[in-house]
Amino acid sequence: MYDVIASLFFKGIEFSYKWLNENLLAHILAFSKEFGGVIIFISAVIFLLIAVYLVMKQARRLPSAYMIETFDTYGNRTIIPELRVRFNTYQAAASYAQFYTSIFRDSYKFRVTGLKDKISIIRSLD
Repeated sequence: MYDVIASLFFKGIEFSYKWLNENLLAHILAFSKEFGGVIIFISAVIFLLIAVYLVMKQARRLPSAYMIETFDTYGNRTIIPELRVRFNTYQAAASYAQFYTSIFRDSYKFRVTGLKDKISIIRSLD
């Protein structure tokens, strides 16, 4: 008699387990997989937005133009006629400063200066 009651009880539990597994648990697991994907996508988008913000913030701090300052052997600022001294990019200014340094070796020293709203940002070229 206990065997019949126990078997009916276990069959009832088995039926309810199968029903919950097929109807409830499968949907919850599918939702959690999709929800995890959405969380990863949202975090990637937020990361990219923060990276773009930081790059734009740094780009606003850059000088609008660069100038090469010339100094003689005594450290006095001098002007050499017909030398290009104003540039839009730091790479071009540094390249020209190295070129001028190779031409004028011991006679003059050159320094790249960033110009931004009447404030100069000095970058030394050794």
